[in-house]
Amino acid sequence: MKYDVLREHLGNDQRFHRPGEVRDADPSTVAHLVRAGVLAAAKGAKAQEKPANKAAPKPQNTAAE
Repeated sequence: MKYDVLREHLGNDQRFHRPGEVRDADPSTVAHLVRAGVLAAAKGAKAQEKPANKAAPKPQNTAAE
């Protein structure tokens, strides 16, 4: 998931992230930074939706017929 950097901090990758940057991170890894106001979910970013039933067949494309 993408996050907007609100305050400068040293990331897990030993890189300084500066305000205004967008960084990609695992939500469980940066939850403490979001609570502290260091990061915020990027505008327009959505959590990836997981299919309700992975075994369900894909719908047929009738436009190609």
